Amino acid sequence: MNKTITSVLAAVGIAASAPASAIIVGGIDFGVLGGDPTRTHIETATLAQTFVNGNGQSASVYGYITTVNGDNTYCADGSGNCGLFYTATFSGSQNFSPSYVEFTSATVSVYYSNVSPINLLNQDSPTNLATIQAFNGGNPWVTLTGHGNLGGIADPLAVVNGGGILTGATLSGTGFGLFDVTGPGDASVISFLNANGVLDAAGGATDIVLTSSFNNEVLNSFDVANGFANGCQDGTAAPGAWCFQGTANIRGDTQIPEPGILGLVGIGLLGLGAAVRRRKA
Repeated sequence: MNKTITSVLAAVGIAASAPASAIIVGGIDFGVLGGDPTRTHIETATLAQTFVNGNGQSASVYGYITTVNGDNTYCADGSGNCGLFYTATFSGSQNFSPSYVEFTSATVSVYYSNVSPINLLNQDSPTNLATIQAFNGGNPWVTLTGHGNLGGIADPLAVVNGGGILTGATLSGTGFGLFDVTGPGDASVISFLNANGVLDAAGGATDIVLTSSFNNEVLNSFDVANGFANGCQDGTAAPGAWCFQGTANIRGDTQIPEPGILGLVGIGLLGLGAAVRRRKA
């Protein structure tokens, strides 16, 4: 009997004391997100965005995801020779004013690259868009689709909005959006991020909150040299000019069993079973 108790306690001790394993999905190490079945993921990213100055327009967006849960070396193999990049289109601008705009449709495509991350400031924005969209044969890692009911003054149909100084020679602002995790993409990534852990203003469930900040203080020098940022710093920019540089934060929940914890519990149960078998023998 003492041997059985000792074996059980040893197995439980291993399960309780050993650290949880990192969570790896779609080639990305999300780190150890904690013991709760619902875990939060937080990504930071660079952002470049085109200018709009009225209703019925679209904005193009792209960037590089710099950290995943605080780690800038998020490749699963630890090599650093991979990266997540994204492109986005925000469409159907409405309720535009010099200090506010909404978009009624938005799609964000995230791409996985298995080569060393490129510096997006070493080439102009049209080239960056084409480069990102060619990663992994043009197949997204995951796709996010805009979700309405942002709350506040936003129209219920708006999925992204922005505010600040949106016209003139000095441009700056912040953005907010809600997104559902959809396809196309890696099935394991879709399942991992599709947690419905975010509530919209109407009490409905969605997956991702995106916030951003941007300005025209420092622009991509290749955009300036190649004419893709004309008017961005003197108040004469036309829609489509690459006037904004900034950052974005992406947050949401995940819902998966912890592989490390499950494995440790299994070890504990195996230890218990072995002890019981020895006792019976």
